[in-house]
Amino acid sequence: MIAQSSLSSYNKTIHFRRGKPGQRESDLNHKFMQTIGDEMFEELEKIATEKGIRVQTLLRAVIIPEWVQRKRLSKNSRLNPTKSSDVK
Repeated sequence: MIAQSSLSSYNKTIHFRRGKPGQRESDLNHKFMQTIGDEMFEELEKIATEKGIRVQTLLRAVIIPEWVQRKRLSKNSRLNPTKSSDVK
């Protein structure tokens, strides 16, 4: 017999991560870790130096938001094929 939990493992994580009673899921800080090779880090470091910022700031302020926006646009164009994928 396999025991099943009433909460998914994701929901359990949210439950334990809540810092204050009544805090909503959207209030939580979502974190992730990414490993990149030396060559890619050097490229990111070069771009960050040109902008006068650190690599971490470049990732947070530029790269991740652009990636999320592209993913949303890509997802939207697949959901609605009548719209052009060339969004300006």
